[in-house]
Amino acid sequence: MVNLKCIALVAVLLTGFMSCEKETTQNPISSDGPAVSASNRRGASYLGRQEIITVPTGDYTYPTSQALLWLPGVYSKEDMEDVCYPLIIALDGVGENNSDINSLLHDGTLATRIANGWNPKARNPLNNRMYKFIVFTPQCPVNWGWSAPHIKTMLATLKQTYRIDTTRIYITGYSAGAWGLWSCITDDESLCSQFAAICPVSTASADHPDKITNVAKYGIACWNICGTADAFYTNAVNYTNIINNANPPVKAILSSLQGVGHSAWYQAYDTAWRDNGKNFFEWALQYHK
Repeated sequence: MVNLKCIALVAVLLTGFMSCEKETTQNPISSDGPAVSASNRRGASYLGRQEIITVPTGDYTYPTSQALLWLPGVYSKEDMEDVCYPLIIALDGVGENNSDINSLLHDGTLATRIANGWNPKARNPLNNRMYKFIVFTPQCPVNWGWSAPHIKTMLATLKQTYRIDTTRIYITGYSAGAWGLWSCITDDESLCSQFAAICPVSTASADHPDKITNVAKYGIACWNICGTADAFYTNAVNYTNIINNANPPVKAILSSLQGVGHSAWYQAYDTAWRDNGKNFFEWALQYHK
């Protein structure tokens, strides 16, 4: 009888862990700071308040790569183990691509803002609820950046490992990272369809701009942010127009930063910077699958 009770208890606990309640039905925001117990592996290393993790890439030349991961402080609390969190995938530019994890702490990036004390959270303008994010910043070990097959492999691992609200998966990237973002949209529709919102910043040229219409096809919200003095500015204009000419259910928007060169990520990821009354994090939370 005792053994049966133990088995039943384990089954209940496992069910509670796997069946995540979305934050659209709860508002479990009580503490800040990174999670420090259940979510962390023994011997975990940290950089800039973010855990250094190793993820599979699906690439035979570099089958794994390192990344920085932020988990909300409430993540490890036992009374919050039925809650899932929105995910932000952040893809950096070529300057951060190498094997030195410290390179991810580049001025203006999400990883650096977290390192400097920002705890990723925002209030959804639609329901006035506060949400905390899981933030994933993978480091590409080779020049240029990640593409769709890599992100698809990584995302599958993240979804299996962490309590992610799969209706609120967001991806952003700047420069070559925005090229990688567009690869996720144009090169694999099964991956593309998982995103609720995207934010390309100072975007490098997409390989398949004709397939950017997938943003409209899958009802993905898109916010392009780019400086008018950026050599890539025409990309942001053209890609916004491609989406909107496809009659999307959510119209793509473009923020043109007057006189700003190839550095719009300083504004884009700054919680104090807003366009149409919202910063990137508040804007993203309006959208879910």
